[in-house]
Amino acid sequence: MKCLVEISNDFSSWDDFISTINENPTARQITLESWKRCEKLGMNPKEVKFEFLSSRDLEKKKKENSKLTEISNLYMDSLSMSLANIPHIIALSDNDGWIIEFREKTEELGGIIEGFSLGVNWSEENIGNNGIGTALAMGQPILVYGAEHYGMPDCKCGCIGVPIINNENVIGAIGISVPVEHMNPVKLHSFIACINSIETAMKYINDKFSNISTGINLAATSELIATAVHDLKNPLSVVRGLGQLGIATSDKARMDNYFNRIINQVDEMNDMVMELLSIFKPEELTPQKVTPLIKDVLNSFQPICNHKNIKLSLVDNVDEYANISKKLLKRAIENLINNAIQAMDIGGSIEVTTEKYKNSILIIIKDTAGGIPEEINETLFEPFSFRRSGGTGLGLFMVYHTITNIHKGKIWFDTELGKGTTFFMKLPITRNIENISVKQFELI
Repeated sequence: MKCLVEISNDFSSWDDFISTINENPTARQITLESWKRCEKLGMNPKEVKFEFLSSRDLEKKKKENSKLTEISNLYMDSLSMSLANIPHIIALSDNDGWIIEFREKTEELGGIIEGFSLGVNWSEENIGNNGIGTALAMGQPILVYGAEHYGMPDCKCGCIGVPIINNENVIGAIGISVPVEHMNPVKLHSFIACINSIETAMKYINDKFSNISTGINLAATSELIATAVHDLKNPLSVVRGLGQLGIATSDKARMDNYFNRIINQVDEMNDMVMELLSIFKPEELTPQKVTPLIKDVLNSFQPICNHKNIKLSLVDNVDEYANISKKLLKRAIENLINNAIQAMDIGGSIEVTTEKYKNSILIIIKDTAGGIPEEINETLFEPFSFRRSGGTGLGLFMVYHTITNIHKGKIWFDTELGKGTTFFMKLPITRNIENISVKQFELI
């Protein structure tokens, strides 16, 4: 903030600053320094030659900076909306000054339209000092007011540029250009806040998504969270409606009915939150045998299977260790068995088998629950692909993430509509009995 703070420190008011700059464009030390850099670069202050990327190179640049662009888009939209009644340019550049994203309302914007487009280079060495170019050169926020532009002495624009810094490196910048008569220092605070948010998001991505073995990218995770939040709104609306009905009635039977339904809705929301937490916050992986864990799961489901006359059995043929998260693997197996039980009315069978297959442990769960509809076979493990009544739609996604990403295993299935489904889970056998950390696989 040093370069922007300098303005308020050196001038008693914004009007004084404008007046001083118009009378003497080199009044500020920062302007002198940037002009000296431009002079050393051989810039001609009377002629600006814009350099453009080819369409192919522009697409390559955009791809290289896709995360930066994805995060910045929302903030650029917000900044553009705040300037809706003012001609403006909002541009995002990479660390070399190439413009990779753009928002514009260019009427009456100083008459210079040629260089306001995607793929143009706004570095100081190309067009002289400007918001983006000078912010990149200095690594600090900068304001360049109209007559202070070395390469555009007749420019009627004022511009603000703020570098985007990640891990102490400048990775890009965002600049705002408006006619000088619309320059307003009040906008600086919201602009800086946007950049701070972008930097925080980029740091978050680097910290939590640096290991590509998670198998889930930013867009997929954002979609998952957004959809989960959206789905949480549905039971919340029901709870509110039931509460209003409860207030409006004095009939005890109706009240009890409303309260019971509220409890059911809250339980559903709690299940969804627990699913999300189990996906995003796994525990330590430790070498363990899988059979005791499977037995615990089957014992917990035995009463309901007895009630529904479902035969639940285990065929154990393995005595090997695997590095597992007991909590997550148990929940994954619970999900598969619970789905099968929910799909069966009265009667049927669920058979769990463990086998050693080469250097892996194979867990096979076979049911007679009627099979999986063909239209969702390809997307079964995606979030919210399949929601049974009372389910969260996250269970099978959690199972897939647990087996493939956290345990470095594989999962697949065979299904026949009208008969049943067999799920296969393959986990690597471990020879190392020391604990290992699962933190590298966290999503949040």
